[in-house]
Amino acid sequence: MVFSGCAPARSPAPTASPTPSLSPAEAAAAVRVSVTLKDRSLAATSAVADFGIKQGIRMVRVRILDDLEIQVQIASDTTITLAGPPVVCLVGPFSAPDDAGLADRCWGDPDLRALVAAQLSTDATGHPMLQAGHPIAVDAVLHRGARRCDYPPGRWVLEVALGPVGVATTAHANPVDLPPVKFDITPTTDQPLTLLKVLDTRYCGLAATVYLTQGEPPIRP
Repeated sequence: MVFSGCAPARSPAPTASPTPSLSPAEAAAAVRVSVTLKDRSLAATSAVADFGIKQGIRMVRVRILDDLEIQVQIASDTTITLAGPPVVCLVGPFSAPDDAGLADRCWGDPDLRALVAAQLSTDATGHPMLQAGHPIAVDAVLHRGARRCDYPPGRWVLEVALGPVGVATTAHANPVDLPPVKFDITPTTDQPLTLLKVLDTRYCGLAATVYLTQGEPPIRP
């Protein structure tokens, strides 16, 4: 399935030229981001769940995303020069990295930002560019890794921020946030899941909500 952050845009002009002084609003309007979900696999872990005064706090087993195969496409109607590569972040449901002792709420290894940066063209001075009429498509197989947040299946979000837009004195100092792209990773599975040790995971979702809505996952013996 393909998920897009904004409505389809007009066909790009074939003679578009670099516009380093493009305003943040113009840049956000010109760029389209989409996600194609190809495959996913799940695991399970135990997490602390707060069920309120009546039921209290206890450990429960929850599903987490283990592997993800996606394609991310970024297209622009206008050639845009950037001071640096876009910031790209995959975030799972009920993001609360503090609960896992983390500051970074992004998911996935390798870092999706680096994969996107590798696909960008550059101008004569080496600055990354989004070229009109030349979308970049990143086919990525990502794993949960050993350092970042673990999240359950459900409603995920791809966040992309450009910028800063421009490379000279006209550059805008702040990144340009594009509309987030939401997509669903289904929790259903007919196969028992591998139960990972708590110390090997960093659960960043609301375990009680996930447990109540998705139920307890079947575990491999």
